[in-house]
Amino acid sequence: MSSKLVLRELRSLQAANQLRAAVPFGALVQQPPDEVRRRLTVSQMKTMVLPKLPQLTQHALSLVLGFEEMLVFPVGGGADQTLSIGRLPHNDLVVQEPSVSSRHAQLVWSQDERVVSIRDLGSTNGTFLNGAQVTSEPASLSDGEVLSLGDAAFVFVTIDSLEGLLRMGTT
Repeated sequence: MSSKLVLRELRSLQAANQLRAAVPFGALVQQPPDEVRRRLTVSQMKTMVLPKLPQLTQHALSLVLGFEEMLVFPVGGGADQTLSIGRLPHNDLVVQEPSVSSRHAQLVWSQDERVVSIRDLGSTNGTFLNGAQVTSEPASLSDGEVLSLGDAAFVFVTIDSLEGLLRMGTT
């Protein structure tokens, strides 16, 4: 698993055919605040028509409307790994949002099963997967699911979906 990127870096990697090297399995893509997403969605609705896709469609606008500074955390690929997520710098994935606990959750990558799962570490504001609270028992992430850590929200996308969404954003 590699370090965080921003969406504009993913676009550059895709253009250079190096995206799969940087994101071998999938990624957590930060969602902009609801008010920003709503404002841009309304302004773009007249000119953008999205095809009927699975659950990921409802979040696709966040990836294609030019939020170039959104954080992207590649996950998966290589050996089994456990990453800590939290607000403080000693975490593997640092989310600088006041509602995220200092040590909020853990992401676990299983190479054999090719699965990424999340578990809460007793955070103050909770960890949620599609609105359902995640406990200390691991919950597997599927393509297009929304992971919320306090007020910070991310969409988990596989590399295939990420490539498609980036292509959609550049056409």
